[in-house]
Formats: sequence, C-alpha cells, structure tokens
Amino acid sequence: MRKRLTNGLILILPLSIMVSCSINPAAKIQGVYEVNKDSLSSSLQKEIDEESAFAAGLLNVAVKNAMIEFEIKGDSINGILFFAGEATIVNSSIIERNDSLIINIGESEACLIPTNTGLSYRGIGSKTSIILDRTERTELSLETLEAIESQKIVLKEKEEFEQNLGKWQQGNYVDEFGDKTGDGFAYCLVRGNAENSISTASDVYVKTMVEDNRLSFQIFNSSISTKESFPDSEFGLVKFKLPDGTVKSEKFFFYNNCAYEDENAVLYNYMLQNDGVIKVFIDLSTASDYYSDKYQFEIQRNNLTDILISLGK
Repeated sequence: MRKRLTNGLILILPLSIMVSCSINPAAKIQGVYEVNKDSLSSSLQKEIDEESAFAAGLLNVAVKNAMIEFEIKGDSINGILFFAGEATIVNSSIIERNDSLIINIGESEACLIPTNTGLSYRGIGSKTSIILDRTERTELSLETLEAIESQKIVLKEKEEFEQNLGKWQQGNYVDEFGDKTGDGFAYCLVRGNAENSISTASDVYVKTMVEDNRLSFQIFNSSISTKESFPDSEFGLVKFKLPDGTVKSEKFFFYNNCAYEDENAVLYNYMLQNDGVIKVFIDLSTASDYYSDKYQFEIQRNNLTDILISLGK
C-alpha cells in the first residue's frame, strides 16, 4: 500500500511541474537579471555619429550610470529601468503572445527573449535590444530597491504637483533668514506655452500671485528651474479673453522678471467676482522692442476665495 502511494507521488510530482510550466510562461526564466553594460554601450554606439566625441562622451556617462535590473518571480517581473536620467519602475505580469513573452513598461510593451546567459529585452517597435545577464542572486540588490523607493517618492510628488495645477494655494513670506514672517499670499501654478521669433512653441509654467489686491505673473521654463527673462522697469499690455469671448487689455509693469498688474486691477477684480476660464496673452514686444516672446495660459477663480479667507483677506 505504502509503495503504491510512493509510486503515485513520484508520478504526480513531475506531472504537476509540467502543468505548472505550461501555465506559467516565465517558469524557465525565474531569477534576477541585470544589464550587460558592455553590450548596452556597443548597441547604442551604432546609433550615434562615430565622429561626435561629445555624443560619445555623453553616452559613456549614461551607460556608466545606468541601472537596469529585473526580478522574475512566478509570472511577474519587477525592477527598475534607469538610463540617461529617466527612470521607469517595472511591475508587470508576464504573458505569452505569439510565442513571445510580453511585459508592460509604463504605457508601452516590451518583449523578453531567453538567451544562453540571460535575457534580451526589447521595447515593442524598438530596434535596440538590451542584454541582461542572469545573476546568482534571488532578490533585487539593495541599491536597486533603494532606487525604486526613491522613484516612487518622485512619482508621488509629480502626481501631487499635477493635481495642484490650477488650484490656488497659500504661500508665505520669509525674512532675510528664511523664516516665515507670518504674512501670506495666494498663488497658483498653471501650465502654458511660449514662443518667439526664433523658436517654436514650448511648454512653460506660470506662477500667478495675489498681492495687494492685484495679480502678478512669473513665468518659468518647463523644468521650473529658470525664470523667463522680461523687460526691466517697463510698462506693457497684457490681453485677456473672458469666458463670454470679450477681449480686454490692461497695463502691466515689468520688473525683476515679473509682470505686475496696475492699480486698476481689472483682471483680478473680474476673476474675483466671476467663474469661468480666462485666457491670458502676454506679448513682451508691447513693453520692449528688444523682446519677441509671447506667452499664453489660462487662469480662473476656482478656490481663490477660500484661500483669501484663510489668509484673513
């Protein structure tokens, strides 16, 4: 009796393993894989001008700092793909499609191809393959885990940033020591676009502030690292289009790379009393013949009244 049970288990175990392998397309590639940087460098070198020493130098730095490491466990893959300053967290199931192993990378897909030493990774539609060597580890490295957590924080901050675009918030004035003075102001950040006589349209961010019952505008580049340059100590006109289609103009004073609404505060007073999107157009040539930059963006009252009340204004 015991012998028959033992023989039965011996037969059942291989069968269960075979069934598991047939159900899980990734059964044969379990483990941790990391990028082969020599192969990565060689593949990318073919795509750049061999005579460009500058491009080659940038490529070498990018490859040196690259972090591409995946862990395949069960029918899922997780890890990080960091290259040239861009990071993508990988967390996907692995599916079989047309005899290929497919994973999701952000909003796109990639294909995994088993090799003698590991895997070949290639984005769908891409001509470049990334060679991944199989390691002896069974878990992602500590460095990779820390990079993933760091990227999660970045993604959360980016999500919160996007959610707050167009919403009025409370800012605080600080003294020369960086300490809050107790006085505050209302501000909001919106996305806009810019163009001039020598460049095509580009994204910018516009910071609108309410100070002394008037509006002021500061415009930053797409990474919010640098202020756009304005004429200094000059008056110019700012146009705005109301929700009903009416177009008006108002005098603004340009100073220290900011645009300040005049004492009539036509735009501010309208926004404070009305809902709806207001389209704003700033043409720096109205303030100086030496500038051709033009900016377009939208603002609205939204939650401004609540912020002003919280500020006691």
